[in-house]
Amino acid sequence: MSKLKNAHALIIGTEYDDGLNTNGDAEDIARILKDQTISGYPTKNVMLIKGKQANRKGILKAFDELIKVTDGNSSVFLYYSGHGGDYTYEETKQRVFYFCPYGFGMEPQIPIEEAEKVWIKADEIKEKIGMLKSKRLIFFLDCCHSAGLTMGGLNVIKQTNSTSQKFKKASGLAQKVDNERGISIVSSCNEDQLSYQLEDDKNSLFTKCLLEAITGVHLKSVEEPYIRIMEVSSYLMREVPKRLKEFGVDQKPYANLQMYDNFILSYVPKSVRAKLGIKEPSEAPEPIKKGQKDVKTSFRETKGANNLLLFIHGFSGEAANTFGSIPDMLMKDSKMDGWDMKPFGYSQYVTPEMGKDIWAGIEDIDRISDYLSTSVKYKFDKYDRIAIVAHSLGGLIAQRAILNFKEEFQNKISHLILLGTPSNGVEPVKLEKLWNNKYQQMSSEGNFITSLRKDWKNKFEEEYPFKLKVVASTNDEFVTIDSCYAPFGKDHQVTIDGKHLSMVKPENENDDCYGLILNTLTDTEFANKYSNSEEINIALGKYDVVVKQLLPKKDALDKNGLKRLVFALEGLDRRDEALKILDEHPSAQEDTDLMGIIGGRYKRAYLKFPSKSDGEAAFVYYDLALEKSATKKNYGQIYYHAINLAFLSIVVENDKKKMCAYAKQALAATAKRDDDPWKDATIAEANLYLGNFDKAKEFYIKAAEKSGIREKISMHLNAYAGYTALKQTNNPENDFIKFLKKHFLS
Repeated sequence: MSKLKNAHALIIGTEYDDGLNTNGDAEDIARILKDQTISGYPTKNVMLIKGKQANRKGILKAFDELIKVTDGNSSVFLYYSGHGGDYTYEETKQRVFYFCPYGFGMEPQIPIEEAEKVWIKADEIKEKIGMLKSKRLIFFLDCCHSAGLTMGGLNVIKQTNSTSQKFKKASGLAQKVDNERGISIVSSCNEDQLSYQLEDDKNSLFTKCLLEAITGVHLKSVEEPYIRIMEVSSYLMREVPKRLKEFGVDQKPYANLQMYDNFILSYVPKSVRAKLGIKEPSEAPEPIKKGQKDVKTSFRETKGANNLLLFIHGFSGEAANTFGSIPDMLMKDSKMDGWDMKPFGYSQYVTPEMGKDIWAGIEDIDRISDYLSTSVKYKFDKYDRIAIVAHSLGGLIAQRAILNFKEEFQNKISHLILLGTPSNGVEPVKLEKLWNNKYQQMSSEGNFITSLRKDWKNKFEEEYPFKLKVVASTNDEFVTIDSCYAPFGKDHQVTIDGKHLSMVKPENENDDCYGLILNTLTDTEFANKYSNSEEINIALGKYDVVVKQLLPKKDALDKNGLKRLVFALEGLDRRDEALKILDEHPSAQEDTDLMGIIGGRYKRAYLKFPSKSDGEAAFVYYDLALEKSATKKNYGQIYYHAINLAFLSIVVENDKKKMCAYAKQALAATAKRDDDPWKDATIAEANLYLGNFDKAKEFYIKAAEKSGIREKISMHLNAYAGYTALKQTNNPENDFIKFLKKHFLS
């Protein structure tokens, strides 16, 4: 078996007189990493420091040795098993977090002057980590073993002989080690929890589950011969609390999220590979990919700033890119002087549970919420005020975290701006039709949303200790205005132009979204100055207002004005009048794309909430547009309308014969047009409907490679809905469904 030549590990097991087997935990981790049939670390690359060696001098020296032998392409595995704590100096009120090496905590009392000689402060470890060139680093902390209790077969580690009542368990120790350079830190338990060991086990439960994760005992199938850090982290987050549930105690590992990427931690063990039919791995790929950018963990951090603005993104975005130029524009505005600004959430190199999709799994939301709660208490403790701007599911993360705060930290939140957030979830019928129940956890009737709304109402009842703005966009393809607004009063609601993703990517300072954020943060009254009033009224269902404004001047309207008038007439069930205007208006006569846009509106409405009238309206507009396009021999328009009619034939009417006829018509038209991503997507979709799945995959890959995230989401929407309707399956393990997710949502 080949070795992970540039993988390094430092394993630390301190020793105490309290019966805690930290040495045994450390020895087992080191043994597994060095075993060439299991993890594949070169023996010389694994340093084990235990017992008397693991004193202050020995631990710091081991870090110095690690700094010498690692480089920018190294991956680093750090493990510490032992105690940790914090101490607050009475005179200065300075709070220090520390590790307890060998020789610390053995005596019942120890003066602080003596403690300072033997402990290792978290800042010292943080400094050593900062000296490592590698950005691929994971630090496992199996500490916080304090306070003892025995209960029904469960043995909790006995309390260590405390040096003083001021030496407490290591709440926040992981946060104080984090240097925000993209390292991953996983500790055995969350704030105000203890770390447990089952009575008959050799190892603590956290270390036991860590050993299981890196030996692959849980693996049922794998696509590659490597175990990556997100897989290990997810296993710990899932298994530790699950195994303690029957005992009625809580222990949930803590994990930070600004990790650099999902790098390789170890090999899949040889025995597991043989069982699953995985080939012997070749040399592991370098962790740093060519052209890969650094993880951005801060937009601006200045000395003395006492205000912090956090940008929390959803799950289809990336921490530093979701909000486009908004952070840069805010930093240039003098009104925001004194505000530090940071992105928050998964980095661009980490894939959430459900992939880089608009929706996500509850585990991901809970994980980031816990991380935010802990960060506000420890990592961001120097700030007096914290404002949050959250997009999409980032808004659910913010709400859950704020509810988890104790009152003193809730009062630190000064502003909360929710942009395109499905605060009321998604109606079950929409989940079934649009997503085939893939995202049931987002249901408006599910436990997560109902609990969130109940807790929010009980806590605030519309009396918020922070300034709140809830923002919906007029053309959001995924989140309804009702889901954005329903839980909040009208005084907090704002509607702006845009789609789900584009709403947070303003073109300049005149954009309404940017103006809203700036004015809310600087406590200046915001008024929609640049949004189109007709678009907003249409989105809010105020169709009569739009018709009264635009119908008298219909003959002078341009394409966009005509589109808004037709939408409003349709909204008032004046479809015949809308069709008559389209049939007679010069713009519509010349522009079949307009009819396609309107048809697309009804198609999306149908997919969000299946309605026979919306399905029929979409068919009418695409059919009219196809007829006019064919007359003019506009082949780009022909394949655009024909492929949508093929889609509607199977999704709305379940008519495979019509589906195939339109697919063939679309395919024939693509042959007479130049290449572009939408042509590739059309060829792929047509072949999908005609049963040529290999050809469909070939062109879907081409389309995905040339497209941005918005285009890929749109392509996936059609492909997924069309395929699931055609094959009558939404099994996430289906080969084609997995293929679509991999190429469009990952």
